[in-house]
Amino acid sequence: MRAIESFHYRLAHPGYSVFPGAHPGQTVGSGQLFKRHEPLLASPDPRRIDLRASVLDPFQHYRVRVFQQHSKLAVFVIADLSASMHARLHWLADFVLSAAQSALQCGDSFGFIGCGSGLDRRWWLPAGQAMQPVRTLSERLRVLQPQGSAGGLIQAATRLPARRSLVFWVSDCHFDAASLPNILRPLTPHAVVPLVAWDEAEYRSLPDWGLVRFQDAENRRARTLLMRPGLKRRVEQACEDRRQHLRRSFRAFGMEPLFVGGSYRAEAMDRYFLQHVL
Repeated sequence: MRAIESFHYRLAHPGYSVFPGAHPGQTVGSGQLFKRHEPLLASPDPRRIDLRASVLDPFQHYRVRVFQQHSKLAVFVIADLSASMHARLHWLADFVLSAAQSALQCGDSFGFIGCGSGLDRRWWLPAGQAMQPVRTLSERLRVLQPQGSAGGLIQAATRLPARRSLVFWVSDCHFDAASLPNILRPLTPHAVVPLVAWDEAEYRSLPDWGLVRFQDAENRRARTLLMRPGLKRRVEQACEDRRQHLRRSFRAFGMEPLFVGGSYRAEAMDRYFLQHVL
């Protein structure tokens, strides 16, 4: 069995969990990051009295140092399980294992929401801190024969907790781009990392000449075209235009997409979190 690759993530904005963890929090308690001074009556811990701040207090009250307590985080993967994702399910299975192990190493919880034509409870894993259910889920993803569309993505936010969570949103975006704002808008309270499955070989490897049969994986519609250099350039340009349109659509909601292809590598996730603040 191949070793699971993990990656490092950190959120810059405070979380809301009352349980201590590895991420900046809004509650005060045991921590090393100074937050503010409070009166001794408001925070009755004489060990934290700040004599200098007490002397300078115009009301002659004892002042106590309080610290920001780091908090736990819920990590979720929202995955497109439509028919067009069939060739990318091994990548998704590897990523789910990697994300779960990365979360559990930080003391966070991990959950999974799979979206086909609707929300199916068979592909819903509530946030928890056990690795074995994730391993089972990963093996099921590897043998899945997906069918239908990704209509369930628009309902996925209803399965997320109310508090801010880290959400990895995985899809090949082979659906009407006009529906993307309706999918993303309910996710804005959370820190969202869009992972777009994008394989340039799908359009870069087209022949200059010859008959090519295209088939939509979701609605099964097929079309045969006589490929020629001019048409090939138009196909490549259309794909690049779509990628730019997707990038602008995600950025409109404060989300920076990561276009992924080939086999899964955790280094790409490490680079992403080094370059972007969530």
